[in-house]
Amino acid sequence: MKARARAIHRSLTQYKMVMFIHLVLDILQELKQLSLLFQRDGLTLQMVSDGLQTTTLSLVAMQTDPGPRLQKVLDEVGPGNTWQNVQLNRRETDNSTFNSLKLRLINDLCRFLSARFGNLETGILKATSTLFDMSNWPEDTAQLATFGNAELIEFMEYFQSILAECGDFTSGEAAKREWLDLKVLVQRHYRHIEPQVLWQRLLTGAIGREDQFKQMKVIVEITQVLPMSSSCCERGFSSMKRIKSDWRTCLSNEMLSFLLYISVHGPPAQQFNAEKAVTKWWSSGCRTRRPQFQD
Repeated sequence: MKARARAIHRSLTQYKMVMFIHLVLDILQELKQLSLLFQRDGLTLQMVSDGLQTTTLSLVAMQTDPGPRLQKVLDEVGPGNTWQNVQLNRRETDNSTFNSLKLRLINDLCRFLSARFGNLETGILKATSTLFDMSNWPEDTAQLATFGNAELIEFMEYFQSILAECGDFTSGEAAKREWLDLKVLVQRHYRHIEPQVLWQRLLTGAIGREDQFKQMKVIVEITQVLPMSSSCCERGFSSMKRIKSDWRTCLSNEMLSFLLYISVHGPPAQQFNAEKAVTKWWSSGCRTRRPQFQD
């Protein structure tokens, strides 16, 4: 046991090990932000694409600019061998070895993210992102005239069965005409608005005339409900396991549904005003309530 403890101590006091641990902490912080983004309600394709791009750029930047935790260690150690009053075992080749390891690790992570989410850059997801992410829209009027036409056709072909059953969608030719009108309107008056807010305004009729974009409203509505994450379902399952435990197996489906709704959509316990609930409980019983019974 003592020999194992000495080996662990020897490993943890290596200069390269200390640097590597803090590099991993910086990387995990970026991945944590991406994970929290994926767990948000109302997640859209554009938010996923932007989050992945931001995380990739942050990781690439760490290849040349150390993250905050690694930078703090570098500033404290400096050219010496002491960190937090601990003597580190440092060799002359440690910096070059660590930099090589850092480049390899970050490149592997970026390749993994690209492979894991590569389908965002192909097929229907790429077409959707091209159409409704206004950062992709060209500034030049001549380029804007034909921009997105091929992606719009691909989108309508992919969701042909859904569009055929929708009474508000009449024809693809009408959608192409509306797409051109929508591009002109957005380019001239609404380019400064965030895309998600813009498309929500379009669906509520706040942009254009009431009957101006009937076809495009159907298409935009489909893009806004594309499921990007199953985190809300996972939270529901976790809440159900927490509420309907082995001690509460007699809960009815109706009461379980009520409790689940409160758990998932209700306010935190610290912000809940229980006065109305207590008043209803006090006054709705068949018999007089006895809260101080056997006190």
